[in-house]
Parts: sequence; C-alpha cells; structure tokens
Amino acid sequence: MKLEFEKVSKSYGKTKALVGFSAVLEPGVYALLGPNGAGKSTLMNILTDNLRADSGRILFDGEDILKMGAGFREKLGFMPQYPGMYGSFSAESFLWYIAELKGVPRSKARTAIPEVLAAVELSDVADRRISSFSGGMKQRLALAQAVLGDPAVLVLDEPTAGLDPKQRIAVRNYISKIAFNKIVIIATHVVSDIEYVARDVIMLKKGVVVDNAPPAELISRIDGRVWRMPASLNEVQELQARFTVTNIQKDDAGVSLRILSDTAPAPEAAPVAPSLEDYYLHIFGEASN
Repeated sequence: MKLEFEKVSKSYGKTKALVGFSAVLEPGVYALLGPNGAGKSTLMNILTDNLRADSGRILFDGEDILKMGAGFREKLGFMPQYPGMYGSFSAESFLWYIAELKGVPRSKARTAIPEVLAAVELSDVADRRISSFSGGMKQRLALAQAVLGDPAVLVLDEPTAGLDPKQRIAVRNYISKIAFNKIVIIATHVVSDIEYVARDVIMLKKGVVVDNAPPAELISRIDGRVWRMPASLNEVQELQARFTVTNIQKDDAGVSLRILSDTAPAPEAAPVAPSLEDYYLHIFGEASN
C-alpha cells in the first residue's frame, strides 16, 4: 500500500498555502508539524477531497485519487479538528449513523461499534446524548468515527486536543497499534504525541517542506546544541532575548533553563540530550504555535 503526493500546490489569492508538496507514504504513522498557516490543514483537505489542488496529484497504489472518486473515499477515515456532531444522538447511535454513511455492513458494524467505543474509553457512556459530552469526550468520539470501517488511510487533525494526560496516552497507544496496516497522517502541535510513534515527521513552513525524516534522525541533527543552564530569576529575560529557551524550571537556587545554542551559552551550561520538541523550536522558533 502506498500513498504518493506529487508536487501538490494550492494558493488562496496571492497567498501560497502549499508549494510543490511531495512525499511517499507507506503503512505507519506520519506526523505533520508546523506553526499555524504552515499548510497542514490545506494538505489534509486536499487529500480528503474537501478542497481541490491548483496543481499536482495524489496517487493511491498508483491510481489518481480523483479518478478513484468514491472508491478512494471508502478507504479513507478523517477526524477534523472541529468535528460537527448531532447533539441529540447518543454516542452509539451516532456511530451507527456514520456506519451507514460509510457503507459498513450491519453485521460488521454490530461488532465494530462496541470495539471502537471501548478503544476510546466511551463504552460506559454509549447511551448518553452527545450534547452532554465534554470536549474531550467529543474528541474521542470523533476518533472513533474516523477509524470505524477499518479505513486504509487515516487522517487525524489534532487528535489529542482537549484530552487529559491519561487519555492522551491511551489514544496515542491506540493509534500506534492500528497503524501497522494503515497509513496514518497526524497533524498536531503536541510534539510529544508523535515523537515515539511516528515513522517520519514532515515539517511544513509557509507551505514548503523544510524537513522530512524519522524522529531520531531529526533529533540527531541538534546533538551538542541543547544546554541546561542555571540562572537567577533576574537573568531569565535577558537570556530569552539572546537564545531560544525551550523550557524554564524553577528550583531552590533560582531557575534552570533549557537553551538551544550552537555553543555553550555560558561556562556553567551543561549539554543535555535533545528532544523532538527542541528540534521543532530550532526550526520554527519560540513564537510558533
């Protein structure tokens, strides 16, 4: 199974949202990282046929997805960032509705719906109206509807937004588990969600791919450039003006700063192992969000 993007571009007036995006994806988790306006949502909307590209094409196993039409959409599961749901439906009835829309046979849906509700920890509220759900519960239901029908390609926009740490870990583990036989594309701002599950990380900036590699390879590129440095509270503002500070931790002596710098920012600074979040800030800076 292979999903190929060939020089996909899209503009909104004079604004270039996506510029010659190319990538080849096979089963596994792929992360789309980048600040707001990077082109992540545009790319996902083109893939899900909610938007047409100005140029380029997307192939699934060698066939243009636009020519495949409904045949490709049957292989696709999509979790938008702001999913619309019918508040009067229960979680279970909503999934039955989605199963009908996706053409999932009733015999398969009868088994699949309880399974996906359990996977996103909503079994105990399956009969409750969606209007009574918290934001995190709605987010997990949105994931459930995306994976219903066992799609070959799964597109997830901020899948862990609004979840508590325990739920975030459960969702991350579930996505990792089902990705063995799927192509899973995740757009997120929570770098820690994909650091250990992504096969490759595709970094976008103003519609252009600035990097595309496995997380470990990206992290290795800033070996020796991440430092932990003790400082007083009075020094923090001055150090933030001079360096990219990725973390500030208060302790009894003052604060400890995590700093990105090609050389030691001070004699008392000690090198530390970099993380994917450090690399993200190395590429996009502290102002990215």
